[in-house]
Amino acid sequence: MVADVAREPVRERAPLSDLALLISLGFLAVGIAGFIPGITTHYSDLRFAGDDSGAKLLGVFQVSVLHNLVHLLYGVAGLALARTTAGARAFLIGGGLVYLVLALYGVLTPQESGWNFVPLDRDDDLLHLSLGVGMFAFGVLPERGPGRPGETVAGFLASAAIFVSALGLAYRPLRLVPFAILLALLAAAIGGRHARLATIAVYAGAACFVLGLAFAVVTSHPLW
Repeated sequence: MVADVAREPVRERAPLSDLALLISLGFLAVGIAGFIPGITTHYSDLRFAGDDSGAKLLGVFQVSVLHNLVHLLYGVAGLALARTTAGARAFLIGGGLVYLVLALYGVLTPQESGWNFVPLDRDDDLLHLSLGVGMFAFGVLPERGPGRPGETVAGFLASAAIFVSALGLAYRPLRLVPFAILLALLAAAIGGRHARLATIAVYAGAACFVLGLAFAVVTSHPLW
């Protein structure tokens, strides 16, 4: 009996499930941060919904109670679906499509309009577009077999680098994007099956650095 247990193969988590788990934890962190004064500025102006909610996450992204609850629900749903590869893929593709639609809705809806009930501002639209493209792209990528643990770490680092670079487009690029590029370079150094993703993360970081600086100068947002 002991020998049979010893010979039983250890079941490894699929990289797609790990990625969905990481993104879900990110949603939970953002949702919780939206209810923390200091991390969310103008907290006394937080409203349940509507464009009159003046609270801003990190001083940049307009949020409301409804907006924070959506992030938390996304995180909970992702944790539940990330248990299987099929569920993780559904979460990434479905969630990515929802965020792409939300980004388009934000672009087409005037900020002061009553239709802007979430609410959304231009920084939110940019972040939602980046999230939507990233989640959908990861969801449709073909799945490979499990690899060595270091490759999973590289995948986490590269994914985190892309996410942080996207944040740097709208918030303090000199502070966030160099850190994201460092994560991407570490992922590239580990190599393995996520080497291509790490390379994409490096180029994405470089592009976001340039675009983030330009956006900050044009909109008078802080660089650092």
